[in-house]
Amino acid sequence: MITTTPDTTRVAAITTGLDRLRRSLHTAEDGVPRHLDEPPWEPGFVADFPRADVGSLRMAEFDYTSAELHGRAGLTDDLAMAGPVELLTAQGAQALRTICRDLEPWAVHNDYVVSHRLRNVEAVSPFVRAMVRDPAFLRNASRLVGVPLIPHPLRNAGVQINYYAPPADGAAPAVAKWHLDGMNYVFTMTLSDHAEHTGGDYVYYRGHPRDFDINREKITAMGAAHPEVYTAPFQHVGDTMFTRGSRVYHAVTPVSRGDRITLAVSLFCPLLGTQDENRFWHSAPDDGLLRTLGNWRRLRRAVRRPATYCRREGIPVIPLGQPA
Repeated sequence: MITTTPDTTRVAAITTGLDRLRRSLHTAEDGVPRHLDEPPWEPGFVADFPRADVGSLRMAEFDYTSAELHGRAGLTDDLAMAGPVELLTAQGAQALRTICRDLEPWAVHNDYVVSHRLRNVEAVSPFVRAMVRDPAFLRNASRLVGVPLIPHPLRNAGVQINYYAPPADGAAPAVAKWHLDGMNYVFTMTLSDHAEHTGGDYVYYRGHPRDFDINREKITAMGAAHPEVYTAPFQHVGDTMFTRGSRVYHAVTPVSRGDRITLAVSLFCPLLGTQDENRFWHSAPDDGLLRTLGNWRRLRRAVRRPATYCRREGIPVIPLGQPA
């Protein structure tokens, strides 16, 4: 018999197949104003490089074999999770928190993966666009993971804000369903103190995706009570976890009190572009077919000519063979 957790903490897994196609036929709406009143980005908002004792898990601890790892000769890429760390100073994190709260009216409800979120944040927030292009910010993210990282060519999915709050009467709770991302390098920053909400926990399955798929019913029923499901230790505004999003199953449980906001920043390794795990159907259900086609062409160009992509986007060209 499968033991289930209460509905207040249980999270379903995303659907695939024909459901993805059906969702892709809808055109994504984009009504966010392009000139919002927000503080300017300051280079001083980047925190010092994370301390040496940051907790981390390697891919082998999720039952991956060496043959399944990303990387190339002289560049091992086997970090699965790390954090929490501070990529922004306290002042920078508070400024970002204010911006993300102000953008909430334009967030979209969707029951595909994350119930309530705003995508393509880089396009509407000069602060966020400057942050993810700041050389010091990219250098710290790259040093943490161990490979050079730059802004991701898939703009809509590159930076998004996720909003979690108790549901209105009769509504389904806001969650992130159990899923794998298309992105390899995902940095999730909480913009709420843990004391401000109950629930809203970032949970992950510490095992291989094939085992999750085999035991999906049991894992989704038990949730955090499952012996291989762990909770990421977010505590304070600005706490950031790195996750190998494309290789680690993860979810967010419902909030029963207060509210929680997170910013998810997905980056791209130009040295390992051919190993980017995005597939067309990862983003089409959220962004629609036409927008996804444009984003997909941009990604293919970046994979083929990473130096050209960096120059076009105003990103410092990263020397081959070494992290930024």
